[in-house]
Amino acid sequence: MTIARGMLISIEGIDGSGKSTLVRHLAKQLQTYDCSVVTTKEPGGSSLGKLLREILQHQPVALMSRAEYLLFAADRAQHMDEVIKPALKSGAVVISDRMADSSLAYQGYGRGEDLAMINTINAWAMQEIKPDLTFYLKIEPEEAIERLKKRTTLTAFEKEQTGFVKRLIKGFDEIFRDRDNVIILDGTLSPKEITESATQAVMQWATARELRGKQGEINGGR
Repeated sequence: MTIARGMLISIEGIDGSGKSTLVRHLAKQLQTYDCSVVTTKEPGGSSLGKLLREILQHQPVALMSRAEYLLFAADRAQHMDEVIKPALKSGAVVISDRMADSSLAYQGYGRGEDLAMINTINAWAMQEIKPDLTFYLKIEPEEAIERLKKRTTLTAFEKEQTGFVKRLIKGFDEIFRDRDNVIILDGTLSPKEITESATQAVMQWATARELRGKQGEINGGR
């Protein structure tokens, strides 16, 4: 089957959990179903985001946590208007490596900033648009750190200590506890296994949406 209308998917997790790999593999798999797929990321998915990504990931000047978050929010607002909304309007499946939930985890639970304020600004920046599905790649901090050691260069966030990473995991767990649009995936599985699980979830979601639409047409015709 194909996915007839636009769909927004976010991929979340700590650094080293395999998000970028899942974005690539899931996109390739969905394209075999004749889906139009757009892959993007936060920060860095928009023209402005590319500039902000350099500042946020390498932090050439020290950033206080609120300033750090507001730069992510600026990226998010531009990203939504420049990339995501046009892609959804065209009917594409949009897969984003991180979205608003990352700020809740990193700047909220990780840095200790106000969660309610972050939620409010996120909603405003995203024009009240939310992901249809979120995949959370769950992995223990020790495993993530071992993976990061294999990288030649690390971002400011990838250099954080284990205590910070543990706060992130606790944050993601709490953020996603009662969300019915979140699929938790075991980040220690092979990329193939993770991709198969994610693809199946996307197609199930698309099928359920199609059935809801047909049921609505039936009810509306009565």
